[in-house]
Amino acid sequence: MSRSRVLGLIPARGGSKRLPGKNLADLHGRSLLQRAIDAGLEARGVDRLVVSTDDPAIADAARAGGAEVPFLRPPELATDEASSLDVVRHAMAWADQDEPGVFSHLVLLQPTSPLRTAGDVEQTLDLCRGLGASTAVSVTPAPKPDLLMIGRDGVLARASGHGQPLVLNGAVYVLGWDHVKNGGGFLAPDTRYHVMDEHRSLDIDTPGDLQRAAHLLKS
Repeated sequence: MSRSRVLGLIPARGGSKRLPGKNLADLHGRSLLQRAIDAGLEARGVDRLVVSTDDPAIADAARAGGAEVPFLRPPELATDEASSLDVVRHAMAWADQDEPGVFSHLVLLQPTSPLRTAGDVEQTLDLCRGLGASTAVSVTPAPKPDLLMIGRDGVLARASGHGQPLVLNGAVYVLGWDHVKNGGGFLAPDTRYHVMDEHRSLDIDTPGDLQRAAHLLKS
């Protein structure tokens, strides 16, 4: 059996210090979690969509919203110190037991990027698969690119002179299954990128971010 299926993964732990209950916070009638689920379900190419959480309330909401919750994340992967890559590897280990040898890619969709669309997911996934890249990520143009500087061979230079300055926006990560299995991370020498505009790249971390997102959706 050839590896060709894509696993969508939404990480949604219960703890959040700056915005308590963040993943279930309402944004124009849908929670941040539900917005991530909807993008994953609507995206062409995502075959299964799983939510990784340690919180039974989030698990119930995820199932009601159309995602799978086949396991609860162990406590050691639900702390501030646990890395997203550890959460990815845990989900991959489950998937390799549930459907051995079928997955070629994993798509990570964080609930904190509620303005991402299914189209963003599809385009990032297509870049990774179509170009045979190890990973693909969503990015946004860097703020004040004219002021960004890089150190190159001991000399300070404007970053804009070496290409378009971009920053990761955290909305979409596509990872080759074998790339991660072989010890790789979110970025690789051949990582491809999908550009999202600044306002859709908003990351929710505080009540103020949630208010700004509501304003952007309203306008």
